[in-house]
Amino acid sequence: MSTGPSSRAQDYRAAGGAPASWTEFAKLVRLRFEFWMAADEVVANRFRSYLREHAGKEDGPPPALEVRAWLNPDGTVERVIFPALKNAQADDDLHAILKRGNVGAAPPPEMLQPLNLRFSLNIK
Repeated sequence: MSTGPSSRAQDYRAAGGAPASWTEFAKLVRLRFEFWMAADEVVANRFRSYLREHAGKEDGPPPALEVRAWLNPDGTVERVIFPALKNAQADDDLHAILKRGNVGAAPPPEMLQPLNLRFSLNIK
């Protein structure tokens, strides 16, 4: 049985049907990703500048973004995918931000991956 990112992809469970430990872990990952996007560092600052400068424009980001994430057993982010933004630098920056490191916990045993997370891209 394969344990890579594509294993069991068709075994998707909606959040309402997932065990509580999976839901809590997904919340942790979402919060960590939001924290990394809000960081005061070059890549995150450049990404937020793109969002501010292009919000609501034809070449701008969507108001919300679906991110699929795979995590390793040690809590490091292995892979993320999301629909392309209309800016290659913003795509690269978001990939770098979301793959920054360890989310602080290991995924629960038998948790299906990828995690499907939705983020607002509205900067206030």
